[in-house]
Amino acid sequence: MKEKSIHEDYAMWVLNDGEERNPCQPLMIITFIVPAYNSEGTLEKCLHSLLDKQSQSKIEILIVNDGSTDSTAEIAQVFVNKHPNCRLINKENGGHGSVINVASKLASGKYIKVIDSDDWVQTQNLPSYVKALENAQADVVLTHFRTQNELNGRIRTYAMRSVKYNHIYAFDDFWKHKRKVCSVCNFHGITYRTEFYRNCNIRLSEKISYEDQEYATLPFAFAPTVMPVDLYLYEYQLGNPNQSCSPQNMEKRLNHLAKVIKVVCEQINANMALAVRSYIMYKMQMLLRSYYIAAMVNAGNKKAGRVKSLSMLDKIKQHNKGLHFRFTVDFIACYALSYFA
Repeated sequence: MKEKSIHEDYAMWVLNDGEERNPCQPLMIITFIVPAYNSEGTLEKCLHSLLDKQSQSKIEILIVNDGSTDSTAEIAQVFVNKHPNCRLINKENGGHGSVINVASKLASGKYIKVIDSDDWVQTQNLPSYVKALENAQADVVLTHFRTQNELNGRIRTYAMRSVKYNHIYAFDDFWKHKRKVCSVCNFHGITYRTEFYRNCNIRLSEKISYEDQEYATLPFAFAPTVMPVDLYLYEYQLGNPNQSCSPQNMEKRLNHLAKVIKVVCEQINANMALAVRSYIMYKMQMLLRSYYIAAMVNAGNKKAGRVKSLSMLDKIKQHNKGLHFRFTVDFIACYALSYFA
């Protein structure tokens, strides 16, 4: 039996209004995927930031209502009714990863970027962003971003430096600039070429938090080409105690983080290209550091956190002794700090 192509497969998805996505329709330049779960207080700001008259004909917005129990779906539908380039997908709750798994198949844009519904973009930079993507052929496009803390108003910038902007790098050449670019090699800085992302056949973990680390690691590490663009786009809101990155939630969801660490760790092998291995190892170090800090430094029960962290380090050792030694320093530092924090 002849296998279905990716386009034949994703054309079978049906949107909430009964419209099937036509694989032969002209491509938009960018599809913004907006995961929305109980987002009635923030969704409008996010969506309106994606509206720019100059670029609107080249932008698609896919809002994915992930089983919300508040008025998220109604707010999204009002927006969809006003803007023909916007679509609403209603689905059962499956978590952030499930939203990306679904929406990445439906996207008609040349590129895809995920914007969480409690964040937004710098609208004034959309024309330059869309123009850069329109002319680009790279598998990954990187942009600067900022964080804004809603508790103290503090703004922090994350930017690439001393690289050639709008230049297409082979991945190994790009990663030679690791220290100059690593701060934006994450969920908030990444835009993927849609065809590349689909061809990676990545299925993100569902019903857990922190799968955005899979999103920023596994496709990216295997991207043949990367292009840095010199503009700020994503505005990442911090300071909300309900966020998965809050200290309280990170302690509660250590098992989620452990699952993501396992997924990423299993990708590491001795036969992969040096730059690919280096990138995944870098991401692993960031994940483990987050795990140790959440379990031993910020945790309410530090004794239990030390036990869990020791077990995590042992699992890493069982998988790969080389990794065990590479990541022991952070463990020792956090273990010692847990007695004083």
